[in-house]
Amino acid sequence: MPWEKSFNENKAVEAAMLLFWEKGYTDTSMADLLAATKLTKGSFYNAFGSKKAIFSRALLKYEFENHRAVLQKLAATDQPVQAIESLFDLILEGMAQDADKKGCFLINMSLELSYHDEDIRRIVTNAIGEVETFFKQMIELGQMRGDVALSIDPQNSSKALMGTVVAIRVLGRGVYDKAALKTLANQAIDNIKNS
Repeated sequence: MPWEKSFNENKAVEAAMLLFWEKGYTDTSMADLLAATKLTKGSFYNAFGSKKAIFSRALLKYEFENHRAVLQKLAATDQPVQAIESLFDLILEGMAQDADKKGCFLINMSLELSYHDEDIRRIVTNAIGEVETFFKQMIELGQMRGDVALSIDPQNSSKALMGTVVAIRVLGRGVYDKAALKTLANQAIDNIKNS
């Protein structure tokens, strides 16, 4: 008799994502995953196959819901500098609401990349690359419209903006307060604007 799934797989991935986000991949045990997803060992392995497999799905879920969808929406506003400012505003707002100081799941996992194989590294680096691509496209569009200085190199500036995102995400976990994080964001945006 074939195995039939009697649970919501998406909810199980969501529960696993929250657990990995809180504890990290290495410190999350199978017992932790079974408790968080409320699955038996058999159901877990039939549905996901392994800890790594559900971790990959959790990363992709977070990337799609928290990065890709937001970037597409902001890019569609057709106001490049405002889109960049809005992304930083959303990040700062998220940091202010992050009472547990969890930070960004993908950025947190980027700090653990040396513990992961190529598949996981690819998910994380692709997600970060999507943010860089967003910045690059907005800078290029802003240059066409005269809102961004022509002296700015879109490729290098997109990496610098991504570096600022990482700094905000990491320092916002307890080192910098909201005002200091806002200063970082404002400085990054000021660096690309056409005065």
